[in-house]
Amino acid sequence: MRGEPIEIMRFSTAGLPPEQRYPVWLDWGWPRNSAIFRTAPTEPFDTEWETAILGEVVFLRISITGMRYERRLQDIRVSDFDALIVNMMVEGSAQGVFDGREFREGAGSFHFHDITRPSLHSSTASLTYSLVVPRPLAVELFGTLDDLHGLVVSGACADLLLAHAERAWRALPGLDKSSAPPLGRSFLDLLAVAAAHARAEAPAPATAAARLRRRAVALIESRLNTTLTLRELCEGLDASRKALFAAFREDGGVQNYVRATRLDRAKAALADLEREEPIGMIALRLGFCDASHLSRLFRDRFGMTPRDYRRLLTSDADGQTNRGDADSVRN
Repeated sequence: MRGEPIEIMRFSTAGLPPEQRYPVWLDWGWPRNSAIFRTAPTEPFDTEWETAILGEVVFLRISITGMRYERRLQDIRVSDFDALIVNMMVEGSAQGVFDGREFREGAGSFHFHDITRPSLHSSTASLTYSLVVPRPLAVELFGTLDDLHGLVVSGACADLLLAHAERAWRALPGLDKSSAPPLGRSFLDLLAVAAAHARAEAPAPATAAARLRRRAVALIESRLNTTLTLRELCEGLDASRKALFAAFREDGGVQNYVRATRLDRAKAALADLEREEPIGMIALRLGFCDASHLSRLFRDRFGMTPRDYRRLLTSDADGQTNRGDADSVRN
């Protein structure tokens, strides 16, 4: 005699007016009352979620339109949600950066997402299966989670897990609650196999300092045209001065890196003889106080002023042109 069936909880915005769909989803309150991610739709929003509790594991089937997701350190500090999420991409794609690790996931692959670490990614409209694994269980199963955050698994292991998810979902309506815990464990067993295989092939994970450096470089690149103080950099990255110095130790510190990067960009701009951008404009565009400030630092770094450097390049170009004309006459 069949027992009580496994409950499948459903949520859909399909019956709502388009302008209400995203706000209603935000207020839905699952799996936590407070939002896990900062989200922003990238197209007209619509979604459908189906959820089953399989013992200690939550199993979901999610259809959702294009979205941008971000989880910051300040969000993590005030959050009581610390699970490991495994996201299986049936249709669609996603890409972004997971705490300094570049991430790209296509259909037929899956990735690990440690909710206690920062992430920023965007996805197209997608159909996914997801597993939510409580942190103590994930640590027991995988040991450290440091190298799993943002790790994308494809190939035979991904095929096996996605096929199991599809068949398990189809079978759920015919199973009773006593089947839920062993079904959840079957997913964990497949994940353990996939993680071991992926770890053996994956490059060594970046250190915390390397991850911070990547984030810092991206922020510096976006602010080269403005003054950027060390305090602003620390606040923007939510990092201490000590951590930033460690990340840029080989450069002599982050301020040296910023100055060297701006000077290299100024040198490249001066070498563009066709454009011949005024030196004062280059200085302001790259965050120097004025042309004199650029000139002083440029001379300290390269042994000549920006004006002298441009004259040198111009004379070299003229000399090559004259030699080319002479060769033409001889020929």
